[in-house]
Amino acid sequence: MNTPMIKPDTETSIELVNRLLRLPDDTKADLAHLLLDSVKEGFTNLEDAGLRDKSELRRRIDEVDSGPKYDVFEVIAEMRKMLAERRQLADRYRK
Repeated sequence: MNTPMIKPDTETSIELVNRLLRLPDDTKADLAHLLLDSVKEGFTNLEDAGLRDKSELRRRIDEVDSGPKYDVFEVIAEMRKMLAERRQLADRYRK
């Protein structure tokens, strides 16, 4: 039994593309990124995309939480020390 191939409604597709092309540039850029991500990641709806994003955020948070902890004052002190050393080095080259 031969079943006819279903052809997409070309007129509706063209109308949709024309409507999308009239969107603001930033919205079109967001849509383009979403479509590219859907190809790379394999999701087919926004719910799946949201779950993927939540999963990625959770992974990154867990990574930061499990990483080394730094005291902000120690970091600032180390940065000031490095900056002072670089300034001294720069002063030597200027002389």
